[in-house]
Amino acid sequence: MPFYMVRLWLEGPIATPMISGTLFGHLCWAYRWRFGEQRFAQWLGEMESQPLLISDAMPRGYLPKPLLRAQPRDPEPLEAASLKALKKQPWLSRDQFLRIRDHLNEDSLLAALTADEQTRERERAARRSEPFPEAIAGMARIPHNTINRLTNRTLQQGGLYFTDEEWPSQAAKEREVYVQTVLDPPLLRDLFTQTGKMGYGRDASAGRGQFSVLDIESAPDGLFDAPGSRRMSLSHGSLTPNMTEARYRLHTHFGKVGGLFSISAKPFKKPLTLLRPGATFRPADDGPFGELLRKVYSVNPRVVHCAWHLTVPYTEKD
Repeated sequence: MPFYMVRLWLEGPIATPMISGTLFGHLCWAYRWRFGEQRFAQWLGEMESQPLLISDAMPRGYLPKPLLRAQPRDPEPLEAASLKALKKQPWLSRDQFLRIRDHLNEDSLLAALTADEQTRERERAARRSEPFPEAIAGMARIPHNTINRLTNRTLQQGGLYFTDEEWPSQAAKEREVYVQTVLDPPLLRDLFTQTGKMGYGRDASAGRGQFSVLDIESAPDGLFDAPGSRRMSLSHGSLTPNMTEARYRLHTHFGKVGGLFSISAKPFKKPLTLLRPGATFRPADDGPFGELLRKVYSVNPRVVHCAWHLTVPYTEKD
């Protein structure tokens, strides 16, 4: 199946992180609204043999930082602070990954992360020198009040809670999603476009999660079709037996059903434990890796969650 890169432009703030399983769910609803229940059920039934593999939405030109085997170090205090900051960086530029993918280890990764940071610093300096520097944007904490349904008033105590939203700056509004699918590019564009118009995730009715499709193009040369003894995930997915010698960080996913099901009395799915993007493993076969999880919603057993991994190959060196 061919690989595509979908370039998105965020039209406003995002209240729900754009992770692979939730993107998959929105595309499923877009397919169902476009073709009807019967054809959607047929498409979903064929998913095991022709899976739609999708990545998280990532900043333009970046991939997750791969989890590698740690190497013992005894750095000087100043160097230790710098290394700590680099290791917290979640992203590695695609160009740097392609450059070092056949000899990845902690040393080559740290050198690549350092080069990325130097590039970002030059870009920040260029923006600061502009006549009207761009306002700083990022994560925002939004306060909410809880309503007492008996009095129809706010609670006097314990009713305040916060949610996080991403308010991207102009320079950070472009996102990239990688997809492997048998769907043709025009249909894939239509599904993403409909999702962007309807709104992605929480508070879509209040303008959150709006995006447009800039382009759908073939994935960059050599990103997916290259040799490698290990693989890195670009998705939130499950751990399956064909993923050996795995290194990963866990994410507990508290999902909700969408579309017509979202207005039900019980919109919450069962909690799922997933691997974060950047997880690495040695493949035991050709995949797919991860699985299409079933029985995730007690009200309707037909609801599924996409926990497949879209992966890129690499080789790890000592």
